[in-house]
Amino acid sequence: MKAYYNSRDLKYKKPFGAMKTESSAEFFIETEGVFSATLRLWSDNRETLVPMEKKEGGFSCWAVMPEKAQLVWYHFILETDEGWKIYSDNEERFGGEGVLKAFPDGKDYQITVYDKNFKTPKWFSGSVMYQIFPDRFYKGEDLPKKREEYILHKDWNEPFAFQKHPFENGPACNDFYGGNLKGIEEKLPYLADLGISVIYLNPIFDAYSNHKYDTADYTKIDPMFGTEEDFKRLCEKAKKKGIRIILDGVFSHTGSDSVYFNKYKNYGEGVGAYQDENSPYRKWYQFKDGNNYESWWGCTNLPNVNETEPTYLDHILTGEDAIIKKWLSLGASGWRLDVADELPDSFIKTLRSEAKSEKEDCVIIGEVWEDASNKISYSSLREYLLGDELDSVMNYPFKDSMIDLIKGYINASQFEKRIMKILENYPKEVSYSLMNMAGTHDTPRIKTVLGTNVDPGFMSDEEKWNYSLSGDEEKLALERLMLMVFMQMTFVGVPSIYYGDEAGMEGFRDPYNRKPFPWGNINEDLLNYHKKLIKLRNEHDFLKRGTFQPLYAKDKVFVYLREIKDGKDVFGNKAKNGAGLFIVNCSDETVYIKTEVLGERAKELTGEEEITILPRKTRFFIGK
Repeated sequence: MKAYYNSRDLKYKKPFGAMKTESSAEFFIETEGVFSATLRLWSDNRETLVPMEKKEGGFSCWAVMPEKAQLVWYHFILETDEGWKIYSDNEERFGGEGVLKAFPDGKDYQITVYDKNFKTPKWFSGSVMYQIFPDRFYKGEDLPKKREEYILHKDWNEPFAFQKHPFENGPACNDFYGGNLKGIEEKLPYLADLGISVIYLNPIFDAYSNHKYDTADYTKIDPMFGTEEDFKRLCEKAKKKGIRIILDGVFSHTGSDSVYFNKYKNYGEGVGAYQDENSPYRKWYQFKDGNNYESWWGCTNLPNVNETEPTYLDHILTGEDAIIKKWLSLGASGWRLDVADELPDSFIKTLRSEAKSEKEDCVIIGEVWEDASNKISYSSLREYLLGDELDSVMNYPFKDSMIDLIKGYINASQFEKRIMKILENYPKEVSYSLMNMAGTHDTPRIKTVLGTNVDPGFMSDEEKWNYSLSGDEEKLALERLMLMVFMQMTFVGVPSIYYGDEAGMEGFRDPYNRKPFPWGNINEDLLNYHKKLIKLRNEHDFLKRGTFQPLYAKDKVFVYLREIKDGKDVFGNKAKNGAGLFIVNCSDETVYIKTEVLGERAKELTGEEEITILPRKTRFFIGK
């Protein structure tokens, strides 16, 4: 007997991927020597058995998805002359082609069933994002230092100053280069010329450190970055250039040196939770014996908050002057939620509701490093993508898969399986809003990652600061980086550039990935390459909201088609017809591909019988 099913082929499951609540799906399984077939669904802790009808070549049936958004799991039960069999997902749970096993073994396929009314902001799915670490981007007018012990670098290219934290174990992170909101405003022409339409700012609220993930006061811009008026003006000036601003929301913890906790009495006597058991903020935190408290990953300068405490919810989300709404009203267009895994689902649901009530088309992005559709955090299956929490997540699976393909750790077939798993599991609305980055403030500089495998673990601080790729390493890194940027700009989702990656910045993990932007020393070839591809993306609807179809994935070569036809994008909205064939060769050899292997559409777009792709190069063909 034989059986075959492929969850990503419309012959076997229609529609593709995640589904809306109460929608219907058609299933078909190809068989030989099978007497009967049953589709077994599991959702909401309940089993549903759907008898399948005998058809030519196999069995088929229809199934209706639940009214409630949730994950649905399924497999096929087959009656054969060899006994009962299970056809289910493959061992890696990648989706696509499954495996036949003896009853009752097998790993179920997943369908993400999301709220049928779920929509993400249209403007965001058509954007190109740029992430800025404010202190290190550009220095506007000089602003006075906030604390006496702070170090203000006089030279923009001066090495970091490492000091011990004055109150806690660990580094102080209290040296500053002077980058601020006015500096970002001055560089808006640079960003507009690059083709950027969204700026994502790392935290800008009052805090002790240079990274600002230790919030001292959510209501105020850090004075070393500027004022509330500076922020409003930045948003207004950016808007005039077609650029929106997204803020970093750090809501799972505050700083210990804050108006809320006030461990070191920098905000007066008897104000914060640490100093006064009767403080209005005391219930925000999780104290144990006396003044022992829970902190984020053991960092005592970052006390965890109780996100469900009503007074905290009122201050951050639900109050008339709540933080989440205040900064949207002042010009922000959305929030990126730091460590979303550590925010309760109920908190994110309320955040979404309150934020959308203030600005309906704002975007909510979550920091999630894995497949966000089935993420388990603190023993709970999260509900990020079911329609009432996040619009988007940071697409680390895509980033990591691109690196692994480009560096030869996986082949193109494995790459295809990884990325298609994400596109299959995520609602279409999320897939086209994914934050597709090559690097962030939490990862080493992408150029360094692609150019060397050196372990910085045994280097001194000075050696890490001064490390740069050799001539051959840099040549290799740039070739590889251009492959990655090509995929970023032509893939489904929102490309995101970490400040300076387009200029050729290098660096190991934090803090060496947070050096000052190299104004006056930009790699112009790399910058122009970014401009060229961003321009291509901005000019074509099919690169924003067109279909995505892999055509070839062999060895280290990946070929895919983006297309809009019949005047409508993947959401049924009016869009300009067009198509693009994109080819990435990550190998060290020239590759020749017969276009007949890629299909008729590829032959139409290329007009060639055979396509030649040079080592570590890309090609693309644009047509109607």
